Parts: sequence; C-alpha cells; structure tokens
Amino acid sequence: MKLGGGSVKSKEIPAMRSQSSRGVKKDGAQKSSAKMKKGEKRLRIGLTIGILAAIFVAGVPPAFAQPTANNFGVEAASGYKDAYVGVPVNITNVQNGPVVSIIFDIAYDKNVINITNVQNGDLTADWLDPCINNDFPWGTTIALLYDTNALQNGSTGSVVLLNFSVSGDPGETSMMNLTNIELAGPPDYQVGTAPAKNGTFTVLVYSMITGDITDITGTGIEGVTVKLTMANPSVMKTTNTDGTGYYSFTSLEIGEYCMNFSKPLFWENATTVTVGSGETKTVNIILWKKGDLNDNGIAADAGDLAKMKDASVGKITPDWQCDLNTNGMFADAGDLAKMKDASVGKIELL
Repeated sequence: MKLGGGSVKSKEIPAMRSQSSRGVKKDGAQKSSAKMKKGEKRLRIGLTIGILAAIFVAGVPPAFAQPTANNFGVEAASGYKDAYVGVPVNITNVQNGPVVSIIFDIAYDKNVINITNVQNGDLTADWLDPCINNDFPWGTTIALLYDTNALQNGSTGSVVLLNFSVSGDPGETSMMNLTNIELAGPPDYQVGTAPAKNGTFTVLVYSMITGDITDITGTGIEGVTVKLTMANPSVMKTTNTDGTGYYSFTSLEIGEYCMNFSKPLFWENATTVTVGSGETKTVNIILWKKGDLNDNGIAADAGDLAKMKDASVGKITPDWQCDLNTNGMFADAGDLAKMKDASVGKIELL
C-alpha cells in the first residue's frame, strides 16, 4: 500500500504542475490580448483625431498675404505763386497683388497749396475716375477703384496726378504727408498698406538777369535789343538797353535761357545762362562794330581799310569780322569792296 500510495502521489504531482503551467499560459494570452485591444483602441482614437483635424483644416479658408508695396507717395515739388502744378502719387513694386482699390489721405497746408482736381495716373489710366473729399481743413482723402487692369505684382508708376493751385508767397513751403494708405485686392479683399513717402512743396522765388552791353572800348551801347528765349520758343521776353547800355529781366522762372543781343552797325552776340530760384545772374556782353577790325571803336577807318587789304592777299590771317558780306568767306573781294565804300561814307555797314 505504501508503494501504491507513493505511486499515487508520484502521479498526482506532475499532473498538478501541468495544470499550473497551463494556467500561466492562459493568463499570458489574456494579458497579450488585452494589450492588443488597447493598441487598437489607441489607433482608432488617433485616426479619429487626424480625420477630424483634416476636416477642420479643410473647412477653414487659407490666409492670404495682404497687398503691399515698397513705398507709396510723392517726390518734392515746387511752383510759382498763382501757378498750377501737377504732383504724381507713385507706388513702387506692388507685392501680394493684384491691387484693385486704393484709399489714402494727403495732408498739406491749404494756405500754401490746394488740390483743385485729381486725375488717374499712368498705372490707373483704365480705372474709374478718382473720388475725392477736399473739405477737410488738413487736406484731402482720395479713393481709387479699378475698372480693368488691376495693379499686378512688380507694378511701379503713378496712380494719381494731384493738381495743386499755388497760393503761398515765394519761399513758403508745405508738407505733403500721406497717411491711412489702404491697398486691397482679391482673393479675400483684405486691406494692406505700404510705407508712406512724403515730400515738401516749395513756392519758388522769381529770378533776374541783368547786365551791361558795351563796345570794345567799354562804352555802353544804347538801344541794343536783348531777346531772352527758353527751350520752349513760345516763352520769350525782349527788352532794350538804356542810355548806359544797361538791361534787366525780372520775374523769370528757373531754367536755361538763350540770350541774343543785336543792333544795326554791330555784330550780333549770343550766350546761354541758367538761373535758379531767387537767383540774380549778371550777363555783361561786348558788341563789336562792323568794320572795326583794329578794335578802336571806329568803323572803317584807315587802319581797318589797311587791315582788310592785307587780309585779302594773305599777309595776315582774317577772322569772322572780315566777312562783311556774310558769305562765309573771310576778306574776299566783296568784303574789301564794302570796306572801301564804308571808309568814304558811301555805305553804312549795317
């Protein structure tokens, strides 16, 4: 029995161990299954969040950069009292365009200048006419709206031309300050801006040109006609020298002038002169008498006749004063003949 009992015990122990091993394996499988379920749950949650985020992002419109430019404004300008002056407002290098609408304020001293009207600029030639409000004591508000041809990226040029009347006194100045600059355009029509470029308007002071006209001896010549012409031939002034040879031009605008001096019996003379604002230029001129080859102030005297004769045969070198018949040939037979006649009073060398 003992052997049998021992045999029974020896068989039961392995069986108990075998059951214990199966229990451990079963518990491990259950834990592994639980972990997998948790992982799947986390994956589902992650995918759900991702999908919701994608839906949310898809439903929000994209943000577009606001229109701008390198700068927006005016250059320094000037003009004379009671004149009208055009001042362009320029935009430089449009960015984040296109731009289809512009609004801005410009402040200035209405005691010096005042906007009388506003015109489209080079870049807005096809836009609607500008809308302005000139009732503010500080200046003017201007609005622009396109009709066709919006301002594309890189556009540079004038958007409006401001026409000012000048009422200030010579030497006065006014600021031209741009503020509240608004630039708008598609696709979301948000309003951007650009750095202002401000300028100063100066009321110019008129200039003068004065001088004395003399002969070679320094004697003033009365009755010389002095003509003053700008590059634009329609701008011309004329005056005559007084008994001392003095002349003057007043109320001249800045610029370059051509001056011509003439009187019968004298060779014409000419020069150019440039005057700035408020400047007085002195232009003294010598006129040579026709036939006064020896520069003594007397025409067709014995010295002049002898000099013309020697020049005609090549003994001395002739110059422009020897061309009395104005044919471009110095001291030819015709010039000598005119000198002879003038020396005895037959003719005047006009």
